[in-house]
Amino acid sequence: MLFYAFTKKIPLNPPLRKGDFNELAFFPPFSKGGSGGIFIIRVCQLLPITVFLVFLCSCPGNLMATETELPLASAPETILRTFYPLPERVTLCGEEVPLQDPQVREDLDREFTVILWNRTQTTMWLKRSARYFPYLEKRLQEAKLPDDLKYVVLVESDLRPNVRSSAGASGPWQFMKPAANRFNLKTDDKIDDRYDFIRATDAALQYFKALHRTFHNWPLALAAYNCGEGRVQKAIREQGVTNYYHLDLPDETDQYVLRIIAAKIVLSDPARYGYDIPARGLYPPWQPEQVEFVLAKEIHLRQVAEACGSYYKLIRRLNPRVRTATLPPGMYKLYVPAGTASRFYENYLRGRLGGGKSETNDQPAALSPPPKKK
Repeated sequence: MLFYAFTKKIPLNPPLRKGDFNELAFFPPFSKGGSGGIFIIRVCQLLPITVFLVFLCSCPGNLMATETELPLASAPETILRTFYPLPERVTLCGEEVPLQDPQVREDLDREFTVILWNRTQTTMWLKRSARYFPYLEKRLQEAKLPDDLKYVVLVESDLRPNVRSSAGASGPWQFMKPAANRFNLKTDDKIDDRYDFIRATDAALQYFKALHRTFHNWPLALAAYNCGEGRVQKAIREQGVTNYYHLDLPDETDQYVLRIIAAKIVLSDPARYGYDIPARGLYPPWQPEQVEFVLAKEIHLRQVAEACGSYYKLIRRLNPRVRTATLPPGMYKLYVPAGTASRFYENYLRGRLGGGKSETNDQPAALSPPPKKK
């Protein structure tokens, strides 16, 4: 009975309505609606609060302080700060960045801040760089080029092989067709080498060498990679300045080189800036096998996938340079999943790629044997 009384929502100040007493008529103190009934109702309304306050006072310690009194060891190990300053000293390809110049420092700080707090994109940079940087670092070392050039591909394409700009620049290194053809990359409707990471990387390294021979300076060489040698040379002539940091170039190019520097700052020490990704969270290195073969007639890529025990979508992803679903007659070098090359060659030689066997020479009708290596 008492529980029913203090759970009834009756305001303290307004008088009780007749309906309130009717509902409680079975409880004697309320049968006449006297003042004793009002007093009991008000006491009952306060009773839960009173009991709760008594409980708090009787408890040892302060319950409200429990969360703040937890041991420090239970706090997250990585605490994301709200401000990270630029390093006092920064280099690009072994050349000092003039941070003592207030304008240079401010412009670099902007790019640094954008990369630092675009946490989704920078996290994806870190994940993808674990896949592609081991190969790229090795190739840069073999070519005797600065290791810092690996950050160019991040700024160019976010390390996405299939990316294409509105201007037509394609692949991880964002080659336009004329520059791609200059470095012997094939760019037709069926095969486009700009999308092949290994082929495009070889071409990019050749281009870097040519640009550095022209400008004798890595910031200027990288600016030319972005907007073209002609535009940089014209700006140098008109402005009488050979220092990249004092040269007035298109806004995109101004930001481009500084963005490469900012990418280096964050990715060379990601934990310092709050990016602590465990090894299991990074993408595994890109290590497919390559098969070489000659086609006598057109086949579908699905047949290549079946020959190596894989599936069509994966073969397409491993070979973004193949721009169609079919392969016309010709000689090919394709990537297949690691550990499947031997199976591919076995099926290739037995004519199990959908074409059957030739009636005349007992060779696959769709394929000819791979050329012998000299």
